Amino acid sequence: MRANHRGNLRMLGMALELYSDVSNQHLPIGGTTDQQNQPLHGWMTSLLPYINESAMAREIDDSRPWNAPENKKIFSIVIPLFLNPHLPNGPKKNTEGYGLSHFSANSHLFPVDQSIRAETIQTADGLSNTIMIGEINSRFPAWGSATNVRDPARGLNGCPDCFGSPDKKGAFLLFADGHVRFIDQNIDPGVLKALSTPAGGEPIPKWDHEH
Repeated sequence: MRANHRGNLRMLGMALELYSDVSNQHLPIGGTTDQQNQPLHGWMTSLLPYINESAMAREIDDSRPWNAPENKKIFSIVIPLFLNPHLPNGPKKNTEGYGLSHFSANSHLFPVDQSIRAETIQTADGLSNTIMIGEINSRFPAWGSATNVRDPARGLNGCPDCFGSPDKKGAFLLFADGHVRFIDQNIDPGVLKALSTPAGGEPIPKWDHEH
């Protein structure tokens, strides 16, 4: 089962890398807003052209929110890559009919109306020491949501809006260098915080990468 976890996260990582390659090494914006600061679109929507869904992306009205009536047809589509294979009976749509995501992004790397460069992460704590996205097991957001981000530093499986695996023992996480590993929920909180932020200057103990 763990291979399936890694597979979907790695594919999302590849899509993020492709996006970065054509965006001057920038990550997608975590969520965009309109002039009234109302949410418009999220980071997963930016990945559509890089997961062979360019036609779907072209049908989206970017000037209208993801959940506007004009966009409901597209955002009601269930995208298998955005679902966790280890949750075969997990929800795929919400009560309003929108397709869900079983993964979320690190809020420190995907802020609202701002795009972070990979170079910024590299020169801070290093790509291999910074969590990018991971699996979640509760409060699944619509994949089009402009607020599909969480803070890994809050702990794994510690709250409804935390990252966490279906077995509630930790979480599979994708790091900014593209490697995926399972992190036990009993990881030292200080280490988890250091791995969650690209701020730099935090002591990170020897980190045994698992590719």
